[in-house]
Amino acid sequence: MIIDSTGITLTPGKGGADCLGNGMHKDVECCCDQCDYMLCCMETHNSEECKICEDRDCPRSQ
Repeated sequence: MIIDSTGITLTPGKGGADCLGNGMHKDVECCCDQCDYMLCCMETHNSEECKICEDRDCPRSQ
């Protein structure tokens, strides 16, 4: 699990659609600008990379 410095749980990938810190949730600050995982949310990110990711904190790593 990835916790932002604001205490928000982050779920990178899938264009940020599943992430609580994506700026689309009422009363929750957008965390994208400071997120170490922002590249995983970009359209250019290849989801196949998640299959070889070794980041134990990321819920998408396999």
